[in-house]
Amino acid sequence: MRALDPTAQSLLAEGRQLHIGVLTTTGPHVTPELYSYDDGNLWFLTAADTLKTRVVRRDPRVAAVVRVGSRSLVVSGVVTDYDIGDPLRLMTQARDALRALAALTSYAVRNAADLAAFARDLAAGRLKSRLPQRRVLMRLVPDRALVLEGSALVATDGDWPGRVTVPDDAPALTGEVECIIAAETADGVVVLPGRATEDLADATVPAVVVQLADLSTGDKVRGGVMVDDYRAPGPAAKQGQLIRGRLRFELDGAQCRVHIDGERGTTWQGAEVSTHAL
Repeated sequence: MRALDPTAQSLLAEGRQLHIGVLTTTGPHVTPELYSYDDGNLWFLTAADTLKTRVVRRDPRVAAVVRVGSRSLVVSGVVTDYDIGDPLRLMTQARDALRALAALTSYAVRNAADLAAFARDLAAGRLKSRLPQRRVLMRLVPDRALVLEGSALVATDGDWPGRVTVPDDAPALTGEVECIIAAETADGVVVLPGRATEDLADATVPAVVVQLADLSTGDKVRGGVMVDDYRAPGPAAKQGQLIRGRLRFELDGAQCRVHIDGERGTTWQGAEVSTHAL
């Protein structure tokens, strides 16, 4: 895909986190990541032993969203991972070495405050281990993208499977808390910006994304809802919640209502993570 348009580039420059959705054998899974970007690529680092790393090696299709205030960039595409723990595979990726090195440098500069806070948390014993986990560099090449202002569509790029038939008006999404919705689609996964009730049982998302992603309405699909509180740099300051289960989308003018039947919940407070059945 060619470089993202200037509107998307501006949003990426302001954003702090990329929320990445992958399709596991039990449905979509979404997590926040720091990122950097260059022409036509989004880069992020993740621990080598995470579910996300294992999934993308089996199914590299991913989706992501970056939010800045009322604006959002939604993308989907394919991920390639670069892992120093797999030197034989790295040899086959030698032609990407300079690009990957430049991406790592850009990532370190862009996320210097978070990386410094991570080092402080590690040294202070606020994390589970005093040894940092091996990280894998991920390169997301979007094959389609769209930019939103609230629930209004600002720009699109790439070949989206659906078409927009909802009204042009763009009311504000309703709900008490900002959230991210991940849903399974016919060709992978889509990640959408939204607002949810405090109990995360219901949410609203822009109808234009639901239609462009060709999400089924009325029927239940596998998915999840996540709230993530980025209060300060460093993992010890993070807290959030992810509920996975079944979603039902119902169009309501320019917004779409999402009913969430939770099956499993994951919460995190700093380094403490717990998962439980609902």
